[in-house]
Amino acid sequence: RGIPSPPLPRRCPRPSEAIFGILRDLGGPGGRSLPLPHALEVLGARGFTPAQIGAALDEYEELNVIQVNPARTRVTFV
Repeated sequence: RGIPSPPLPRRCPRPSEAIFGILRDLGGPGGRSLPLPHALEVLGARGFTPAQIGAALDEYEELNVIQVNPARTRVTFV
């Protein structure tokens, strides 16, 4: 049997991964879109900076996972 291995440390998600997870949660089950101002309020309250949020939105838009409308009022999951 030997000595049991210590548990592996949990990997902290990158800010953009954490932000995307929160956006998914805010969209709810089967959610296709959500209001961006509400998402920004929630993300800011959780300690994310505007720069982190903007970078995450840009990253996931480039991956064609989300779309932000031109007026920047809605996030839609693709």
